[in-house]
Amino acid sequence: MTMQPEQSVLSAISDWIRDAMEGWRFATLAIATLVFFELMLIAMLAIPTSETGVGAFARDFRTWCFNYDPATGQMDWFYVTVMLSQPLGLVALIGLIWRRQLVEAWRTVGGEMALISGIALIGVGIIGISFVFVGEPDQSIDGEYPFPAERIRTAIEPPQFELLDHTGEAVSLEELRGKVVVVTAVYATCGESCPIILTQLRRITDEMVDDHDDLAIVGITLDPERDGPQELTGLAERHRVDAPLYRLLHGEPDEVNRVLDEFSVARIPDEERGEIDHANLFIVIDRDGKIAYRIGLGDRTENWLTRALHHLLDEG
Repeated sequence: MTMQPEQSVLSAISDWIRDAMEGWRFATLAIATLVFFELMLIAMLAIPTSETGVGAFARDFRTWCFNYDPATGQMDWFYVTVMLSQPLGLVALIGLIWRRQLVEAWRTVGGEMALISGIALIGVGIIGISFVFVGEPDQSIDGEYPFPAERIRTAIEPPQFELLDHTGEAVSLEELRGKVVVVTAVYATCGESCPIILTQLRRITDEMVDDHDDLAIVGITLDPERDGPQELTGLAERHRVDAPLYRLLHGEPDEVNRVLDEFSVARIPDEERGEIDHANLFIVIDRDGKIAYRIGLGDRTENWLTRALHHLLDEG
């Protein structure tokens, strides 16, 4: 039986792909690319942030990949560990599978391996530069970054809970389904970022009076051992955030901490100062009960939060 020309070409391509995948060149390229990507991740952790250029890219990269909070400079080290360990794990796996071919190639064609590694470095460099300069968000005329509503939209199931608010009423996400819900985390004795969080939220909701029936603001205590109805009522009164629009929640410490953990709200108690270092987040849940956005605290992101709420409210 004579092989058709098309079959011959496909067979040759298949053989070439198989040889490439089984050979040391693929393994070298893959390992070099992963190593240089790892170095780029480390660089994103080290580069000082700024409002433009590489510093702005590093800030945004940390925000989306490491759950970085621009207001406090804190990162979620769980995310950092996961991001940094994945390339190293793949390097170890490839090295184990292609160990014999790589050792033999190192002994015989080390120069070619160095060349392939250089190609990988150039490729990673080009991609990084394109993200910094080509992928930098466009700015509108007034200097604000436009809100990328669909690009950063998610549909993540939030943790379910039933806690008590500062007025003694039970609150659950299930009963709030159909509303646009903002979940944040604060505590009564916080003197730094929590007042800013509540002030920013009140500034936004004061401009959205007509939408209050379709909105709910939920503030979960970060200090469940000490925050009860009296403490959270005092917090609500100081910042003029009134029920039923605002619900400041407390409950059994184990249950509150479970909810905060499942929302990925990073926090570290500082016993010496009697304070809690924590992420400053607005977790925005759509009418279908899915987490649509996670937005940090800040001047630029206040605009983003406002636009996110309008975007989700307009979905009806």
